[in-house]
Amino acid sequence: MRQPPQSAITLSPEERPLEEYPYDSEVDVAVIGAGPNGLIAALYLASAGLQVALVEKRYEIGGGLATEEVLFPGYYANTHATYHYMIDYMPVLEDFDLSRHGLRFFKPSLQTVSYIGNDEVHLYRTLEDTRDFLARTSLSLADSFARTSMSYRRMVDEIVGPATYLPPMPPLDMIDRMGTTPTGNELLAVSEASPHEVLDGANLGDPLTATLLYMACQWGISPRETGMGFMVPLLVDRGMQKAICYGGSHRMASALSREFLRNGGIILDNAEVDSIEIGDNGASGISMVDGRNIRARRAVVSSLDPVTTMLHLLPDGSVPDEMVSALGEWKWDKWSLLTVFFALKAGEGKDTSYGNDEPFATILGFDSSDDVIDVLESLEGGEIAKIAGHLSMESELDPCLKPRNGERVGFFQMPAPYGYPWEERSSSILQQVLNLLEVRIPGIHEDLLAVKMETPVDVERRLASMVRGSIKHGDYNPLQMGYLRPHIDCSNTRTPIEGLYLCGASVYPGGMIIGGPGYLCARAVINDLGMEFPFPVTRKMEAYANTYLDGDIQW
Repeated sequence: MRQPPQSAITLSPEERPLEEYPYDSEVDVAVIGAGPNGLIAALYLASAGLQVALVEKRYEIGGGLATEEVLFPGYYANTHATYHYMIDYMPVLEDFDLSRHGLRFFKPSLQTVSYIGNDEVHLYRTLEDTRDFLARTSLSLADSFARTSMSYRRMVDEIVGPATYLPPMPPLDMIDRMGTTPTGNELLAVSEASPHEVLDGANLGDPLTATLLYMACQWGISPRETGMGFMVPLLVDRGMQKAICYGGSHRMASALSREFLRNGGIILDNAEVDSIEIGDNGASGISMVDGRNIRARRAVVSSLDPVTTMLHLLPDGSVPDEMVSALGEWKWDKWSLLTVFFALKAGEGKDTSYGNDEPFATILGFDSSDDVIDVLESLEGGEIAKIAGHLSMESELDPCLKPRNGERVGFFQMPAPYGYPWEERSSSILQQVLNLLEVRIPGIHEDLLAVKMETPVDVERRLASMVRGSIKHGDYNPLQMGYLRPHIDCSNTRTPIEGLYLCGASVYPGGMIIGGPGYLCARAVINDLGMEFPFPVTRKMEAYANTYLDGDIQW
């Protein structure tokens, strides 16, 4: 047998077998973090003609856009983002032909089924189908839901959706602008209420109210926290328009990265940033843990959480004292997520065919709307009152996730506290989850081929910017939303340090794979450089700007 050259097996840890990227380099813009927002910001900047280097700590790009073989061997699952809420509004999907890189989305017809006590609720992608289902029980309920749903759709389509990709406005300016239209006044009427108050006032009956309350709050909104009612129309409406990324959510990260490379960008993985360098004129580059240095002629962009970026990566004394104090009080998410991934045998008599009849999400374990409130509020105290959450059989909607005919891959997910004693109680929690799933998937214990549970601690281990399992890089509360996210001096992505921008989920408009921070950051950088942005705003953004901004968008 031919032996490898001696030099191939005698390298010291300090030696480099290949000079993959120079230790000292220079680009126009350095972007930290190749999650969805880092990818989107970098792509727009490169498409504008800037030389962009995108650096990622992990070996795998995409951040929350991850599809991994967590059920070894051969069973893949979306380990973070599964439900894509904003594909109807994201500019990046209009501005670039990502379909050439294999990106496809699919909206299942049956969006959500919930079992609330002894009642069952079906929510479809089309209002007509949902109304037909509800009318079997009560015509008045069906009519009330139709009115509520159409009102929410108006608010989202006219205001909240397009505003997600436009700069934030100060609260008083926002109130003045919204007060000029009927839809704006509808949104103002719910904004200061709590999610529970908004939905309780819709007169939808308890099973439907409980279903919508969970949908509105599951990702980290307290059901009785006032000032958060404006999120209800968005999360309820988009919760009935969820899309799955065909081939796994990582397909979106792959498509963005390929388009970025096609526009001349550079991606460095396994490249952990040690510090952001500050020169005479502001941010001047980044230094990495392995000793490499990238000088940034025009800007440095960070998609990391604000505490890491502003308090850890920058030199002492470079951040204003008031901002240091404010970010020292930054609130991480109220709760994170517990996910149980599983692969099942085909099973006799079970419909495993691809089709629209499989619900995208099935809500399990709640008895009433009060029960939803009690369960979510217990999480804020670090406890788990009961096992309740949502189930998705991903492989029934995306056959790419099951390698053998008939076998099934799915997950159960529930809000969960970071500070729970997971090591001591994981086995018990897993058994309780499987017992709950047995009600909807008879024989699951016997049919299990593989199972894996991931806790909030595992979320943080995988993605360090999700401190304490914070999937949104920071809590959603009235003081950390809109013009205040993450701070009044950088919610528009610009920081007090010249040439340093933020583009992560901690910046307005927030997380959930909506792409807003990355898009707005690219707009700000290109505007500040006096360059022309390579794409016009979308039609919905233009309509919003004409109605509420007098056609004048201040990037």
